[in-house]
Amino acid sequence: MRKMLLKNKVAIITGGSRGIGRAIAEKFAREGCNLMLASRTKLELEKTAESIKKQFSVNVSICQTDIGNENEVMSMVRQTIAEFGNIDILVNNAAIIGPIGEISQINGKDFLNTLKNNIGGTVFCTKAVIPHMKRLNRGCIINFSGGGGLYPLPYYDAYSASKAAIVRLTENFALELEKYNINLTAISPGAVNTKMFDEQLMADKNSIGEKNWQDLQNRLSTGGDSIEKAPELALFIASKNRKELNGRVISAIWDNWEKISLQKDIVIDTDIFQMRRIVPKDRDVKL
Repeated sequence: MRKMLLKNKVAIITGGSRGIGRAIAEKFAREGCNLMLASRTKLELEKTAESIKKQFSVNVSICQTDIGNENEVMSMVRQTIAEFGNIDILVNNAAIIGPIGEISQINGKDFLNTLKNNIGGTVFCTKAVIPHMKRLNRGCIINFSGGGGLYPLPYYDAYSASKAAIVRLTENFALELEKYNINLTAISPGAVNTKMFDEQLMADKNSIGEKNWQDLQNRLSTGGDSIEKAPELALFIASKNRKELNGRVISAIWDNWEKISLQKDIVIDTDIFQMRRIVPKDRDVKL
């Protein structure tokens, strides 16, 4: 019989009812992981949980949760402990795209709401699970950054800012929590055509710029990047709680992450796969 990589582990997956979150839930369940799925859409949560329980011999619970509301997050974590007894893995997947357009044209309230959901949700969920992971002296937290956090993404200012913040918070938290054997890694999942992609297609072409519009059309015609890559990377991280990826941001599509672990000493001792300021000498320029 095949050995299950996450047998009897417990994972919270936010945004777990659809898209990449659901794909990760299914990947984890196949490996024997019990699940708490959280999102704002109860009906989708119920359908996803029922589907997973029919396919795999794991326990699946759901909690309708607004991750931008700390009280709701705390309630969800308490429910997880009450039902499963512990928390081994947290996947901070839930996010919204937020307002799209040139900065002077967007709604300020919508901008701040995006930061509250994407940054606040990651912070609130992380903050809530830490005491339980400390008790076990172990834990794995997987955040989601995306390309918007690593290079300029004009007209997506709220989303881009939130994803850049998550890269930095991942490294900060990793340094704060390494003494408790709690590792954090950020995943960049690639350009996957999820519901968030569909929302972008509805945007006015003039509001997102010609390049962004063309990128969307290309993704529409090609089908986008594979939705399976991020779940494969998430399993790779969670199954061994890999210290060489602690505080790093890893591309599910472009990085050879299995090879990274073969060179773990080099990675651990450098700032490879971390976000840094480029100075003139990095480009052989003297200023």
